[in-house]
Amino acid sequence: MLTIACCYSHAQAAERALLTTGAGMVLRPQQLSRIRAVHRVTQRIISALAVTLPACLCGCAYLPSSAPTALELTSAGTSQQRLNYFLIDLDPRVAAALAEYRRPGLASTFGVGGYQPALVLRPGDTVAITIFEVGGPVSLFGPPPTSVPTPPSAASLAQPGAVAGHATTLPSQVIELDGTVQIPFGGRVKIAGLTPQAAERAIERTLAGKALEPHAVVTPVATSTNIVTVAGDVGHPGPVPLSLRGERVLDVIATAGGAKYESFDCDVQLIRGGRVATVNLRRIVDTPSENVRVQPGDTVFVSFNPRSYSVLGSAQKASHYNFEYQNLSLAEAIARSGGGTDNITDIGAIYLMRYEPRDLIRQILPPGDPRQASADALSPDGNYPVAYHVNLREAQGYFLSQAVQMRDKDTLLMTDAQGTELAKLLNIARGFTGIYFDLKRTYYK
Repeated sequence: MLTIACCYSHAQAAERALLTTGAGMVLRPQQLSRIRAVHRVTQRIISALAVTLPACLCGCAYLPSSAPTALELTSAGTSQQRLNYFLIDLDPRVAAALAEYRRPGLASTFGVGGYQPALVLRPGDTVAITIFEVGGPVSLFGPPPTSVPTPPSAASLAQPGAVAGHATTLPSQVIELDGTVQIPFGGRVKIAGLTPQAAERAIERTLAGKALEPHAVVTPVATSTNIVTVAGDVGHPGPVPLSLRGERVLDVIATAGGAKYESFDCDVQLIRGGRVATVNLRRIVDTPSENVRVQPGDTVFVSFNPRSYSVLGSAQKASHYNFEYQNLSLAEAIARSGGGTDNITDIGAIYLMRYEPRDLIRQILPPGDPRQASADALSPDGNYPVAYHVNLREAQGYFLSQAVQMRDKDTLLMTDAQGTELAKLLNIARGFTGIYFDLKRTYYK
């Protein structure tokens, strides 16, 4: 304001000197009109500056800025009237809670047990059925009878317990939608939902009393239902048949040719019925419990999703970055952006912003914090915005930033220092006053 007063007094003095010019100074009417016009413009600029600068000092929103200040963030984040997000100071207790937290994965969604692999026949499967029958003068599944029955050979009779018999292999059949197959002299027999051994017993019961001590053998030839579909960014997407070994997620992905990209850049989505769970492929590799068993009808989708984060505010290189590594700490993320700008950034007010579940928010809030009531009222199924405050003016802040790991789609904000606004105001004032002095040197010589 002192600068504005000086400029205004100089302008008034120049006008008085101009109007009281004696006979020794002769000005043409055009020159006098031009000087007075410039002087009026200068007075208007100074008057506007006198009005706008106090307003800017009261509210710096009128000034251009690359980021908010810490005061602007904290005043909104700690308001109990309207809590838009949770503002948390990063300390050792919070860093430990973040390190232990794991987002829900395949194991928590589908469980690690309960499914026992079994070779169960289903509609659409193709089976081959062979029926053995003890030999006799008349046989349902033996050769046509002859006029003179052929006696058993001496070699066969010499075998202890040897019994003459016949075997007939029926043409391969596809199990119908109703779960049945056609058995000669037995009609439709339902075998869907049974294992091959149980299906054999069902066929034998159907032929009991019609064939001579029948024995059936059911052999699966092809299956279109006992499979898992593997799709997405794998070498050979398509159906993968299951066996009694009990294949797991990594097994079927490997059978499909494996993922095309690095494991930490791929997400695995397991779809079963109406439930869906997504987890990073590297997490399945590192955590055996996440490598759950797949079931017939499951769909495993592998997608290329490189993890990334954004750096905003007054960083030297504000941009969007990919992780490019399996793990990336907060300190490494700050370093990749070049850190803060010397004359702008407040290194004591760096914020890591992400969405967290309700249970984790309740855990990281300080004991007795009044915001616990707001956290308790949140839905347990949602994720809510949290801003972690990192203070790099203290040595502990650097160690904590090394302990905290970045997550996919995190946002890192470097705020402006409080003095940045004052410096901008002084530059604006200097620009206005510079206009006046330039005009004075030009026209008031």
